[in-house]
Amino acid sequence: MRKFRWISAVAALIFVATALPAHAATLPAAAVDTTSKQVGSLTPTVVNRLEKAVQELIGTKTPFQFDDVTDMGKTWIVEGELEDGTATFQTEYNKEKNRVDSTTVRYKISSMGKALDASLKAKVLNSAKAFDPKRSMQFEAFWRVKSPYQSNKPSNYWVFWGAGEKASSLYVDVDRGNSITINADYPLKQVDPVLLSRATNTFKRVSGQRITVQHASRFKDEAKGFSYWSFEDVNESSEVKIGATTGKVLAVSTYGVDWNDDADFKKSFANPKYTASEALKLVKPKVQLLFNINLSGYNVGIQGNQYTFSTKQRGTASIVAKVNKKGAFYAFSLYAEDGQMR
Repeated sequence: MRKFRWISAVAALIFVATALPAHAATLPAAAVDTTSKQVGSLTPTVVNRLEKAVQELIGTKTPFQFDDVTDMGKTWIVEGELEDGTATFQTEYNKEKNRVDSTTVRYKISSMGKALDASLKAKVLNSAKAFDPKRSMQFEAFWRVKSPYQSNKPSNYWVFWGAGEKASSLYVDVDRGNSITINADYPLKQVDPVLLSRATNTFKRVSGQRITVQHASRFKDEAKGFSYWSFEDVNESSEVKIGATTGKVLAVSTYGVDWNDDADFKKSFANPKYTASEALKLVKPKVQLLFNINLSGYNVGIQGNQYTFSTKQRGTASIVAKVNKKGAFYAFSLYAEDGQMR
């Protein structure tokens, strides 16, 4: 599943924002909306927790009201709006665990100056402008989201949605000091043909087959200081990452999953498919082709279906390769000495 994909404003109204937008889910057809009068039927404790969750994101001085409750069985979806008309919001209350699982405030783009402090607004606009000087990034909506119990990150953030056909998103991770990550989709005709050719050749070197690139996007993490292009096939099951600055291949994965479930995975890889020397012999020529790295003298660590090739020599990168049940290596990733993909 592709991350940071644009969601239309119409579709967003029926999303349960418990995770990143790519993981959002629609309300089932069987759900029945209650009226605003039934908000008062919730216990004072529940209402108090809902109020605090909303106030945490919008501030205690901004008046708001709850409008509707949707009974989802295990959860209540409670929706409302800010009384100044700048935003609507949605909270999800977990009945079994007696907690607010997520809160999403959906702002109109015209309210940026009111919802954001001046420094954060300037940071967002400057990052959007610097991301691609050749293609300006415009926004048509932004949300403030907090889903503290989800495992994927960010879980406490602002997200700004790109306008029109330019599918893009800018995330401000509140828990990481307002660090910014950006992702933007590109039509293939706007991508350097050299990069497209490199991605296609990389697929072939791993799979032995011609895999056609259908999707291209560019990602940037300002805090970690890296940016890369992502190229995927039509099913989004194969991907090549190429450094935006260096033009070098950073990672490649082709569809290689041949296990049925977690139990099958544990059984299949309870014992290593290859010894360290066998794995090194198999992987060495492909790593040379993919990353121009000679694995002579590298050590091999094995965990499940993952093989890590590294050396104690300063300044050297490590390689992580994954194998499937058939014994085929289907994914390779390059990591710098600090453990980051560069």
